Amino acid sequence: MQAQFERSPAYIRQALGFVLGAILVAIAIHLGLLFLGKWVSHRLRVWLGQPTSSFHAWEDPAQFMVRLARLGLQGGLWIAIAYYVTDLFPASRIWRYELFDFIAKVFDILNAPVISLGSSKYSALELLLLLGLTVGLWFAVSSLTKLFKSYVLAHTGAEPRLQEVITVLTQYVLTFLGWIVLLQIWGLDVGSLTILASVLGVGIGFGVQNIANNFISGIIITFERPIQIGDFVKVGDLLGTVERIGARSTEICTLDQVTIIVPNSRFLETEVINWSHGNPISRLRIPVGVAYGSDIEKVQTALLEAIKNHPEVLLQPPPQVWFQGFGESSLDFDLLVWTGEPKKQFKVKSDLNYRIEACLRHHRIEIPFPQRDLHLRSPKLDEIFNLLLDRDSSTFSPRSIEPANENQSNHTPHSQPQDSLTSTTEISGSVSRTITPAKTLTETEIEALVAAMRGADGVEIKDRRYRGNLYPQCFIGAEAVEWLAQRTQSSRQEAIRIGQIFIDSGIIHHVLDDYAFQDDYSFYRFYQDNF
Repeated sequence: MQAQFERSPAYIRQALGFVLGAILVAIAIHLGLLFLGKWVSHRLRVWLGQPTSSFHAWEDPAQFMVRLARLGLQGGLWIAIAYYVTDLFPASRIWRYELFDFIAKVFDILNAPVISLGSSKYSALELLLLLGLTVGLWFAVSSLTKLFKSYVLAHTGAEPRLQEVITVLTQYVLTFLGWIVLLQIWGLDVGSLTILASVLGVGIGFGVQNIANNFISGIIITFERPIQIGDFVKVGDLLGTVERIGARSTEICTLDQVTIIVPNSRFLETEVINWSHGNPISRLRIPVGVAYGSDIEKVQTALLEAIKNHPEVLLQPPPQVWFQGFGESSLDFDLLVWTGEPKKQFKVKSDLNYRIEACLRHHRIEIPFPQRDLHLRSPKLDEIFNLLLDRDSSTFSPRSIEPANENQSNHTPHSQPQDSLTSTTEISGSVSRTITPAKTLTETEIEALVAAMRGADGVEIKDRRYRGNLYPQCFIGAEAVEWLAQRTQSSRQEAIRIGQIFIDSGIIHHVLDDYAFQDDYSFYRFYQDNF
């Protein structure tokens, strides 16, 4: 009779009304739990969100527990509604019974013994329960160690590094002891694990040897403390501050604010530079090269003046300037300063380099360019010069091939040096003019020639402008070649060689770059006109 009544249209209409009412009530309770959870989260944020609060560290776990409780209540609510709805209709009750039977069979399978340890047998369900209890133990121990660090160690006045070491050791010890107690409560004889551990240890050891290596390295680092939290270290190419030392790895925050996870074994297997170990005071070396001929006493004064009043440079130990030696192009000095902030050493070096450049410029001390000697050989020219040197009274008529760019219409303040220079000279018996080759010019003759060149009848030296740029106190290369050729009664080719001797001797230079002397519209200046 009950089955026939539950299949009647009147009962179905009544049951559908109950289903609709139950769903509406469930939706209302669900929304009420949602708003309640938000209200509780807001109150927790007010109570625990202040950094000055003693329980500020527990804000995130408390918020997580509130969300977990809300989800649990909402899930239980809808399970209850589902049970109530399926109980109203015969077909749904049959499906529910079949589902419960299937769950019972799965439970029986999971509850069947699958492993034997000693005289006890354990099912898969019990193993899953042990796994869940182990995870719960880990979280419980982590919470206890946080409480111990926040409310016990923090009030002892110990260093943060020592507090971290004690916290890690406490967590390991409590986890190990708790797991032993858990196994005893679970009914497992710890002694019976010896055989299982020996069998699994061989296979697992090969698979997790790196993990074990890093774990043991973490313990060694914890006890020996070669690196600690807050140290500024360099491991290989990594440079940064140690943020955390874990059981397997260490976190390093680089100067670019990037966190890098480094295995603990790397700190024991490779060289590690720890600027903060023991005494954080370290010395910085800044190499400086100055031109030959500079006053070394003035160089020392300029370098010491550059570091004066810098906030990151320590007065004790005092800064020093060491004269390291004679380089290929410069006199080499080392500026040695001390700083108490190792992580700021790159900024300190940059600041000091700015100051050094300004001080050297103020004291008119030149920082040299690399110098190289370029030797050009031509068998034809060597043969001509040898003939001229061997014949005391030889005369000849020269014929020069002018450079290709001598009459170019595109005049620029600096032109590229020619790749090759070709000239031919015919030797004859006719007398044309007598010249003195540039090879045979003595130092006295060069000085006299430079004095005449700078005199009233010399080349025109004045400020020149090209494309909006002003070049002070310079002369034009083509005009100098013309003047040298007339003054020495030689060819333009010989005049170019004399000009190149002036450049090699440090008498003149190109206004922009280290170019060779050329017969074109290039600008040149005497070195003594630079200041």
